[in-house]
Amino acid sequence: MYNLLNKLLLILMNIGTVIVAIFEFSNQDFSRLITFVAIFPVLLVPFLLNKTKFKLNEFEICMYYLFIFLAEFLGCVVNLYNIISWYDLFVHFLSGIFTFVLGFILLKRLNGYNSNKIINIIFCLGVVAIVALFWEIFEFSMDNLIGSNLQHNLDTGVNDTMEDLIVATLGGGISSLYLFFKKIYRFIYIKE
Repeated sequence: MYNLLNKLLLILMNIGTVIVAIFEFSNQDFSRLITFVAIFPVLLVPFLLNKTKFKLNEFEICMYYLFIFLAEFLGCVVNLYNIISWYDLFVHFLSGIFTFVLGFILLKRLNGYNSNKIINIIFCLGVVAIVALFWEIFEFSMDNLIGSNLQHNLDTGVNDTMEDLIVATLGGGISSLYLFFKKIYRFIYIKE
């Protein structure tokens, strides 16, 4: 069942994106060109993951494609983000659910599942927070690099908040790299 649904979603998103793009391009509207181009690599993610040790089952692929259908295809390609005022909040709510499940899948696959349910929940909520953080950083970066207005930062003034989140994330990332390499260095040093 999931295999059939995955194929239907893939076909619908590919053909639908091409049709909407042709319609807009025929009207000389190239403002959403990056939207139409970006969806195709996103659709390849399950295929690429299945080439690694993190193979996805049909249910996981279905969850991924369903989210991409709602967020990318309906939201960006069909443009529901600009047509329905609450659609962005709806998709972000669903992303919280999907990434929580992703966190649980990661926990199980990495053999990190703990008998303490609170620790498992905290880990999964951490995955949700990290994915949401990186998504907002991506949107902010696109707004500043290509002049889009994904975050409506022109009307809401989110620059300071986003810059704070980016700098804090960089600080945490640099610290984790330092500890990672320090641990490796100690391991190598002890072996010699």
